[in-house]
Amino acid sequence: MTLLNLTLTAGHIQFAPATKGRTIVLIHDDAAPQENHEDNAHIVRFYDDDALLMEEVAGFIDAALSIGGAGLVIATPEHAQALRAGLKHGDAAARLVFLDARATLERLMVAGQPDEGRFKAVIREAQARLGQHAGTLHAFGEMVALLCADGNYSAAIRLEQLWNALSEEVRFSLFCAYPWQAFPNAEFAAQFDQVCAEHQHACSHNPAGALHDVMGQPLHLARLERKAMALDAEVARRQEAERALQRREQELADFVENAAEGLHRVGADGTILWANKAELQMLGYRWEEYVGRHIAEFHVDADVIDGILATLCSGGTLIDQPARLRCKDGSVKHVLIHSNGCFEDGKLRYTRCFTRDATERHQRDEALARLERASAERERLIEELTSANRTKDEFLAMLGHELRNPLSPIVTALQLMRMRAEPSALREREIIERQVEHLVRLVDDLMDVARATRGQIELKSERGDIAAPLAKAVEMAGPLLEQRGHHLSVEVEQGMEWEGDPTRLAQVVSNLLTNAARYTDNGGAVTLSARRDGAGWLRIGVRDNGIGLAPEMLSQVFGLFFQGKRSVDRVEGGLGIGLALVKNIVELHGGTVEAHSAGPGCGSEFVVRLPVHAVAPASADEPAAAPPAPATGRRIMVVDDNVDAAETLGMLLGAYGHAVEVFHDPASALGAATRMRPDIAVLDIGLPVLDGYELGTRLRALLGEHPCRLIALSGYGQDADKARSEAAGFERHLVKPITPDQVARLAED
Repeated sequence: MTLLNLTLTAGHIQFAPATKGRTIVLIHDDAAPQENHEDNAHIVRFYDDDALLMEEVAGFIDAALSIGGAGLVIATPEHAQALRAGLKHGDAAARLVFLDARATLERLMVAGQPDEGRFKAVIREAQARLGQHAGTLHAFGEMVALLCADGNYSAAIRLEQLWNALSEEVRFSLFCAYPWQAFPNAEFAAQFDQVCAEHQHACSHNPAGALHDVMGQPLHLARLERKAMALDAEVARRQEAERALQRREQELADFVENAAEGLHRVGADGTILWANKAELQMLGYRWEEYVGRHIAEFHVDADVIDGILATLCSGGTLIDQPARLRCKDGSVKHVLIHSNGCFEDGKLRYTRCFTRDATERHQRDEALARLERASAERERLIEELTSANRTKDEFLAMLGHELRNPLSPIVTALQLMRMRAEPSALREREIIERQVEHLVRLVDDLMDVARATRGQIELKSERGDIAAPLAKAVEMAGPLLEQRGHHLSVEVEQGMEWEGDPTRLAQVVSNLLTNAARYTDNGGAVTLSARRDGAGWLRIGVRDNGIGLAPEMLSQVFGLFFQGKRSVDRVEGGLGIGLALVKNIVELHGGTVEAHSAGPGCGSEFVVRLPVHAVAPASADEPAAAPPAPATGRRIMVVDDNVDAAETLGMLLGAYGHAVEVFHDPASALGAATRMRPDIAVLDIGLPVLDGYELGTRLRALLGEHPCRLIALSGYGQDADKARSEAAGFERHLVKPITPDQVARLAED
């Protein structure tokens, strides 16, 4: 802060040489300026009471105004407001100018330093605003204080130098004021000395609060006061630092003592030196039972604590070191230890240890390990079961295929016997036909089970009256019902249209009827019923008065190969696959099947519920076309490694009037192809060395332009097998055993 005293002559500021070395004493509001004081002096005052300074500045400005002089105040808005309130001659507005200190400072500054030209321009503007007033101008400015507060001490010194330079041109008195806080410690001693060097007098407040002029005394007194102020500040700072350190120590002590984690300190010899509450509570010991004892006494595993101490003594750090500690009650705590050592002159003084209760983690890890072992065992069992199931499926498929191979010549031989019409063996032939038909159905069921377990059954949906597949089912189960002497009742609601696979539905109902026939004593009663069951559903039931089912069997009866208690003679028969097929086919249609029984000896009922689906009105069935008369005169090649099957098929085809040659290996067939030039080649797919697909390709290559229709013969009849045959150029794919009707149609165009 700066106090300025300028002498105005003839209404303006005179820029004339002035005499150095003169002093002016600061005038209080209760005294006038002394005429014998020098009027061209530069005075500095150091203060620590801002309110007192403002009171003195107000008195200083009033002193000028009271003798007809003028006042110039360059202050902050807060100080300007305080000065206006404190002035006694505030009505002399024409001789008083207020400027904003920060805004005025910004006008003076160029590249961080006050500019001399701009400085003089500010003084001229002040002269213009004050007008023509003779006498003394008292000015107060806060620009140097703002520069020090900004940390720009060099700019403050430069501003002081500009005032000194101006004093050589103009008669004026300059009073500067600096707050002691601008020089808080010894680091600012150089700046303090520079400020003092730019002034002729130094002033401060004495203990009573009055202004103390030390101009007549050595400058070192001001320096001593600065040092005293700095020392007081340093003492206060250190006292606050000590209090802060004490607070931090208390907080740290509270932190470690009351931390939720167990903490302890162990000496170089292994003795426990200190432990916090969490450590003692975790293990259940009192202070005197734990502290002062060797740490190894509390470790269950001696080798573990020996390793821990060795690591720490060598300067190592432990992170998540597992250990087991003995508790006071005899139990064992699984813990994790974090620890390192404190060394002085290369020697271990003590170790810092954090102990975390890991019992739950250990139990969780053990449970996870058990779970992983169980999961691994489960995966192994699943893999074994999957492998066994796959082997079973492959076995069923192969069994069905191998059973069909011998069935094919038997069926063909029976047709030959029928065509010869030998009456002497009629009864025997009929018996064989019935048993072969039963065997064929068993093989078909076996193949269907193999497909079902692999999800390979495909439905061929049609729309129509449900009575048709039910009638087909009765026809299929009829021989067994008649053989056992059962009375069959059929109760079917009329006009029930349905959408689904009629062949598979006939198979479902036939299996249920067959099951009822087998498990009902001869001469029993079996009822087949079908009716609507709510909106969009059909209910099909097969009820009998047979041996019934125990309650525990109701949930098992649809399992593959499941059979109830059998009699010694196994009169019931069957493989235990029919009901498993029923469940699979019904579920493929989106339906359900359930078994009901009041218990053994009370009969049973099987109920199938099927969705109707939205179907359009069924059109009238077209009459089935009569089988065409078999064509004659065809050259037919039969190739099958099953000698009986090939020979009987050749004989049956010959009976229809065809020229047939039979071969049992691919090489013989290829050797005779160009000579025979067959019109039709019936090829077994499962031939040795060269399968039927490759044989067909080579036959066509040998025959060139000669047309030859290829017919595939196989024990496998899935859609994928038929598609492969079609892709290989075969016209038809026949599944063994082939029926006489299929044989008759072989030569059709």
